[in-house]
Amino acid sequence: MTTFTFSGARVDYDGDTTTNASSIEAAVTVTSASSTFTYTFTGEEDDGVFFIDMNDDVAQAILGGVNLDNPDFDVLSEEALITQANWKSGGSSVILIISLETGANTDTEFYFVLDGKALPDIDTLGWSAVENDIASLTKPTGAYGANSPIAWSSIDGATSTEDDEFYGTPGRDTFYGGAGDDYFVSSNGRDTYNGGSGTFDQVAFTNDPNGVIAHLGKGTATDGWGKTDTLKSIEALRGSAHDDKLIGNGKANYFRGIEGNDTINGGKGKDEVRYDRDARYGGEDGVTVDLAKGFAIDGFGDRDTLKSIERARGSESADKLLGNGGGNRLMGLGGNDTLSGKGGDDLIMGGAGRDKILGDGGNDDLFGDGGADRFIFRGAFGDDTVSDFETAGRKEKIDLSDVTPIKSFRDLKNNHLSENGDGDAVISDNNGNTITLDGIGIADLSGNDFIF
Repeated sequence: MTTFTFSGARVDYDGDTTTNASSIEAAVTVTSASSTFTYTFTGEEDDGVFFIDMNDDVAQAILGGVNLDNPDFDVLSEEALITQANWKSGGSSVILIISLETGANTDTEFYFVLDGKALPDIDTLGWSAVENDIASLTKPTGAYGANSPIAWSSIDGATSTEDDEFYGTPGRDTFYGGAGDDYFVSSNGRDTYNGGSGTFDQVAFTNDPNGVIAHLGKGTATDGWGKTDTLKSIEALRGSAHDDKLIGNGKANYFRGIEGNDTINGGKGKDEVRYDRDARYGGEDGVTVDLAKGFAIDGFGDRDTLKSIERARGSESADKLLGNGGGNRLMGLGGNDTLSGKGGDDLIMGGAGRDKILGDGGNDDLFGDGGADRFIFRGAFGDDTVSDFETAGRKEKIDLSDVTPIKSFRDLKNNHLSENGDGDAVISDNNGNTITLDGIGIADLSGNDFIF
């Protein structure tokens, strides 16, 4: 594997307002000998900035200290864009942009110069000067155009390392990650992996020739070569392409079984199964996760057994994620997903696509995030908040067809609708259950926003 380190800029936005800007360093680790990537245009454009699909072998990306694998940095959507900035001060730059939606109105964008004039050292005031220096934004062509191989080493400030301390040899290796979130790739040998003080240190068994047994509580793993490894300060496990047994340690752990009929036992703590990387290894189907019944069908069509799992992250395809009556966190990501908390105080995030979102009991926080989402309420649904409902553009719906006390939009306005102290519309079935539409007032609503 090769890790490329390069410089760029991070800019945080709240709506259209820049809240912070800074120069950063980023690191990308690729899983093959390839030192290039290509891209294709999706057909979407935003004022000279073009949405793209990147074709790469990235195993891990850490942008300005943000590990995109770390679930503590919740990302509702992730997009890649590219543009050629032509500067009033002279010259031009081909710029790759990674855009993360981190909340209902907040975004973080990372900017990397692939070719041309480098960005200056950035702070919030300096970023305003960069924006004011833009004469025009155009589509890149030629060596940095679509389908052209672009070297990671071409990014401004790039350096690379190979076969560093994160990737082992066939012998007995000892690795210490130290501070930060570390990524270790298993190899043949009786190895020791020590994540140090990071909060998302991960051991990946993706290259192992057979299934593995990894037990974070005991601090040991039997790898795919049959060797016993030692695990210290490890929070996350990524399995092999075979049948694995992955067990947590009583803290918050994160599991990717990848291919195979895996058994995953989180133990105590808020534990999460993640299927968002299955497609990178060939599992491109949507997934089904049922935390109450304790199973999942992964992107390869294999059946995983789940125990003591509270959180689930889906794929970029159409997924079905169901909770277990406890306080669950479900993230659908891309695709037309169906997500239901099944009781408990849940956090449910649909991601891109036309999602169906149900809290189903408990006091839930519901995000649609992109697409014409449908928020469905029924029975004793609790005191729920829809945090990013849009009354225009996305054609989202509040489905009250199974809330029998509310008969029509007229009935809703006359008998079931009020505003809280923040001016948010609150829907009540008058039986102790409410829906708060965060950031939406009564005057913003019409009959087109509901299904009765």
